[in-house]
Amino acid sequence: HRRDVGRAPIAANDARRLDADRAMSQENTYEAERAARIAANKARMAELGVLNASQKIAATAAAHAASEHKRRRVMSPPKARKPTIDAPRRVSRRARGEAPPELTDAELARELYEPTYNEETYSSAQVAALGTCETPWTLFVDGCDEHGRRVYDQVNAQCCHQCRQKTKGMRTKCETCGMMRGVYCGDCLMMRQGENILEVNARGADWKCPSCRDICNCSFCRTRRGWPPTGAMYREALAAGFESVAHYLILSNQEDKEAREVALKVAEVKAKEYAIKQEAEAASRPPESPRDKRPHWLKEKVYAE
Repeated sequence: HRRDVGRAPIAANDARRLDADRAMSQENTYEAERAARIAANKARMAELGVLNASQKIAATAAAHAASEHKRRRVMSPPKARKPTIDAPRRVSRRARGEAPPELTDAELARELYEPTYNEETYSSAQVAALGTCETPWTLFVDGCDEHGRRVYDQVNAQCCHQCRQKTKGMRTKCETCGMMRGVYCGDCLMMRQGENILEVNARGADWKCPSCRDICNCSFCRTRRGWPPTGAMYREALAAGFESVAHYLILSNQEDKEAREVALKVAEVKAKEYAIKQEAEAASRPPESPRDKRPHWLKEKVYAE
């Protein structure tokens, strides 16, 4: 029994040694075949002249790189060193312990940001491009509920170029440009351009949008021209005697001085008539509640179902 136990490790070592010899002989056979294939490939490449061609190409590329490097070194002038400036160290007045400079009354009253705008003038062609309407458009009815609140529809409605709101109601379409800048709601078209959307849509392709006529007064178009946005100016335009914001801006800022004076005189007469009419309406109208006096951006929004 002891002899059998001693012979088991010896037999296992012999088996491992035989496996290692067999693997080494297989590796030597593979290496020999690989070396033979490499030698055959080199001989074939030598017969075809591939080795000589590759050596010539490498030598030519190395020579070209060396000459290019030498040429660059010759052509590029040496870099001059930056002169050292013995300047005092920059320190703020507060760090140096100095008092702040005294400002004048004009400097103290100056706004921190004072934007500058271009001069706003209009040509005779822009005056002739102003729109009109035969029948007035009733505001805050189309696209609004029974309380006069705008009904928003973010799925089916189109965005108005002027107010940029997606509300229900009719929209214009400009066949000249065919773009979204030709889409106006009825209220914006009346207040900002003095045109009736029913008459505009009846004209079809003959109607051009305010952008195509170069008289659009939205914030985007005015900012592009270097002019400040007008904001809500419809009531101010009516009080000045003009039909819309476009008539107010263009007629009061046209280049022709004589025509401008005539337009202002006519507007002055209309302004007096409008003031008398407003006083009569205010006297006959019942007092409004504080809720109705709030601006539209503070009122509750109504969305389409």
